[in-house]
Amino acid sequence: MKTKTTIIFVGLVMLAAIAAGTVLAVTLSEKPAVKPMTPSIVYVTEDKNGTIIHMKKGELLNVTLRDYGDGGYIWVVTRIDTTMLRQDTQFTWGSSGMLGDFGKDTFMFTALKSGRTTLSLECKRAFGEKDVCQNLVLQLEIE
Repeated sequence: MKTKTTIIFVGLVMLAAIAAGTVLAVTLSEKPAVKPMTPSIVYVTEDKNGTIIHMKKGELLNVTLRDYGDGGYIWVVTRIDTTMLRQDTQFTWGSSGMLGDFGKDTFMFTALKSGRTTLSLECKRAFGEKDVCQNLVLQLEIE
């Protein structure tokens, strides 16, 4: 009887060891979840005209300005150091459809390297008389 109990006990210990080994192997073989890194975004509107904007390399710069649309005025990037700042996209959004509401123009840039640079945008007519209705000048300090 003692031998039968010993065999059952040894069998249970072996079964527990196999189960623990299986759990350990599965746990070690799983890859840890990778948390996606999303860059932070620096938001700028026309009230920041003439100011210094502090950014870090890799951060996004979101410049959102009123779309003057009426009379053929459009926002144009007039000064950018492409070694320090890359323009990623430009889009118009937010028009209510009401007369005179043309929404907003958004420009997205990525800071490529550290240093100081100037970013300028002008709202001007692309045809006929070359008048400017608004401008935005930002001094960027990129760490």
